[in-house]
Amino acid sequence: MFHGGQPPDPLRAGARVLTRARLVPLAALAAVLFSAASGCRKGPETIAFPGAPVVLISIDTLRADRLPAYGYRAVETPQLDRFRKDAILFESAWSPCPMTLPSHVTLLTGLSPPEHGVRNNVGFSFDGARHWHLPGFLKAKGYATGAAVSSYVLRGETGLAGLFDEYEDSIDPRHGTGFADQQRPGTVTAGIAKRWIDAHASGSFFYFFHIYEPHVPWDPPEPFRTRYRSSPYDGEVAAADAIVGDLLDHLRRAGLYDRAVVIVTSDHGEGLGDHGEEQHSILLYREAIQVPLLLKLPGSRRAGETVKAPAQLADVAVTVAALAGGQPPTLPGRSLLQLAAGPGRVLYAETLYPRLHLGWSELRSVVDGRWQYIHGPRPELYDLTNDPQERNDLARRETRERERLRAALGRFPVGPSMPEGVDPAVAERLAALGYVGFARDRPAGADLPDPREMLPQLERMKEGFRLASAGRSDEAALVLAEVVRAQPANVEAWIRLGRVLVELGRPAEAAASFEQALQRGGMELPDVVVELGHARLRNRQLAEAEAEARRAMPGVPEKAHELLARVAMARGDLEAALGEADAAATGRNPQPASWLVGAEVRTRRGDYKGALARLDEADRRGQAIGLEAVRNLEALRGDALARSGRPREAEAAFQREVAAFPSSLLAHASLAALLFSEGRRAEAQAGLQAMLAANPGPRACQAAAVTLKAVGGRTGATRFAACAAPSASR
Repeated sequence: MFHGGQPPDPLRAGARVLTRARLVPLAALAAVLFSAASGCRKGPETIAFPGAPVVLISIDTLRADRLPAYGYRAVETPQLDRFRKDAILFESAWSPCPMTLPSHVTLLTGLSPPEHGVRNNVGFSFDGARHWHLPGFLKAKGYATGAAVSSYVLRGETGLAGLFDEYEDSIDPRHGTGFADQQRPGTVTAGIAKRWIDAHASGSFFYFFHIYEPHVPWDPPEPFRTRYRSSPYDGEVAAADAIVGDLLDHLRRAGLYDRAVVIVTSDHGEGLGDHGEEQHSILLYREAIQVPLLLKLPGSRRAGETVKAPAQLADVAVTVAALAGGQPPTLPGRSLLQLAAGPGRVLYAETLYPRLHLGWSELRSVVDGRWQYIHGPRPELYDLTNDPQERNDLARRETRERERLRAALGRFPVGPSMPEGVDPAVAERLAALGYVGFARDRPAGADLPDPREMLPQLERMKEGFRLASAGRSDEAALVLAEVVRAQPANVEAWIRLGRVLVELGRPAEAAASFEQALQRGGMELPDVVVELGHARLRNRQLAEAEAEARRAMPGVPEKAHELLARVAMARGDLEAALGEADAAATGRNPQPASWLVGAEVRTRRGDYKGALARLDEADRRGQAIGLEAVRNLEALRGDALARSGRPREAEAAFQREVAAFPSSLLAHASLAALLFSEGRRAEAQAGLQAMLAANPGPRACQAAAVTLKAVGGRTGATRFAACAAPSASR
């Protein structure tokens, strides 16, 4: 009799037989079990393992040709090598898009980006009510479904959270940080995954596990940093191998590994300069869209096999559905156990990133095993068999193949490419002006720049980014201003320029930059809208800041409530601020920062006990998601302690904040004010100098001037105000 509507697990049933009889040879028993699991099969395509656990592992940004399993020898991946011996390796597996969100939606739906509608990391979300998806399919068959992801790109608000029973995306990006920096270590995500799997080990479950190594920034932990000093990308690959190996070992110890379906893959590759692109998103060459793909069946059936026939990420969902004993609706993907070598199958890929973010032409491509055709302003054709590095463009010579694949590309759906939340009237006006994001509304043959020819212009933008990261904000602002003058459709440069201008204490100009990013991108980017709101707030435009918060509310409600709380504090309405702050901490998956604003409001209201309790909760939440420290937490604790007459504890809290975050203006200035109040002027002056050393630029000067003015140091305050004035007045 089935329990809970689920079919019995044949492997577990067999184990009970073995326990009772202890007479059946293990090999014979395994053969019986596999026969029972697969039914009356004529070939491997009918294999099914109803109720078997399924673990889908995605290693973000992992190139297939950077693994020993695919022939690479400059990195060691002992854990994946061990797994490969138990698995089927797909030699030619392809991603539909060199971006994280679209490719992962394909992985979970079996649909291409034009079909599932997610065409970019931002500006699009997945509608699980409209489309078939694997988690929902398995849930209907009695599976528990869970996921843990390591990048803000895959946050639940993209539509992914609603697909799973539990979706863990606790990442605490600081306001104004770069998109690629909004991640957490895979070791932390693995800890969350292991706890969930342990809680569901007795039943059927599907778990999606995502790590962000080896995505930029390439900064592998030891011992991999030292071992791969000359190739940090390889070091991150080695680190990812260790993380995945730890999870696989956990499955083994729990008795789950042998009876589980385990898939290891990636969403896309990485350029590494092979065709001029260091990272990914812009080009569609092999290094960006060929991915590793390994499938382990229960009992390691077909272990060690290699499949040469072309495969794609869309095949994964179809395969898992079939292995679970079901049949999804008609999808572009095929079962990975049914692939056959030979001509006929054509796989699709695209990138809209050049158009949506940089104002260049989008690219689309098809691969048929031997050939890749890339369609753009200058079509390209490569013979992957004889030229795997894609160095020799044969588009002019091999005209028959070029036209055959061009026709094949034309048979794929185009799909809607308009980002969400764009007013049609605004879209029409921007399209007429030629702004990025609306190329599909232009007449046929519209002339957008070729991304391959524009790549050199990215170097200047990267220089601006490097200067900003190094704290050289004045220089960064000059470089990025030059970039947006030359490339006015470059959304990324506008956003980074806005952040630099905030750092320089120029909020009005920062707001103008964020506005340009939103207008020229044609996308409703709620995170950028929040940054625009904070810039308005710094400029004392309270009504405008409130409007931006409400505009961002559907996309990032916690951040929007936090901004509204700060607007209310600026108005002196502490009751309204408290309500908004508490709303920020009651969302689906609130981050530590959501509790910090509540603590700040309580401190201002004189509720120091409540503030400290809120900070303790933020600390617990930070520890739960693996953060070593939460920015501003100890600075706010110090403020509450100082106001409640506990100066020694306050000083210790400020010192902890400075130690964890040397660039914290709040902690440095608060500590200096406390020391001044106790007559420890020399220590206070030294603290202000340390603040300036850690924060070269006008904002630190301004913070020092405000601090000194508050404690009566008029001469020093005037001097520091002069230091801050040049940048602030530009």
